[in-house]
Amino acid sequence: MTRNEIIEAFRDENPTIDKRVVSDAVLYDWCKVGDKIICALTRCIVTDVAFDSVVTTSVYNTRYDLSHEIDKFYDIDDFPGGGVSYDDDPLEKTTVAELDELTPNWRTNSAGTPDKYYRRGKWLYFNCPVSTAAKEIRVYAVLVSDDFDNDSKTPYNELSYLEPFHNGINKYLQWQAKIKTRETQDAATAKAEFYDYATWMKKMIGGNKFGPIRFIPKV
Repeated sequence: MTRNEIIEAFRDENPTIDKRVVSDAVLYDWCKVGDKIICALTRCIVTDVAFDSVVTTSVYNTRYDLSHEIDKFYDIDDFPGGGVSYDDDPLEKTTVAELDELTPNWRTNSAGTPDKYYRRGKWLYFNCPVSTAAKEIRVYAVLVSDDFDNDSKTPYNELSYLEPFHNGINKYLQWQAKIKTRETQDAATAKAEFYDYATWMKKMIGGNKFGPIRFIPKV
């Protein structure tokens, strides 16, 4: 469904909410916001991007700006088979708290080949300084959607495999319209329906996105 078709469907389903109550301009804004919220909730737009390592002298300098390296970066897709790899070897996801517990002196690690990564905000960190430049770092990422801002566009970056889920935008419009008209109980119901739809959508997309998971025990 294009944006125009989504808005037509919304008007047909809500004949009392005409342009005097909610203008098309307001619906356009809601479409753009709803598109991004759904894409964030369902993590439906994914990619992988490679960039080169840089030699560093401390773990504090061993960091990469993911928002710079990956256009429209939202999150690391760390489902098994994703995450981050260094020189074709997958890295283990960790946290500062875990590193502090398991290897309290990790901040003074010598330069070498990292085997763990963690993320804080837009920054990707490794557990040791990188000793070799131009090694491939590959990040499997979830992206923010492009603006859904044209009557002829379809939602979710116009990806064809997401076509069955275009009605999610209508669910968002229903929720916002009920808030606008101060129908408190109906707004609460519409909100619940929207989030239920997003949860179902994420589950369905996950079935297409991932195959069987192979877990290999640590040696």
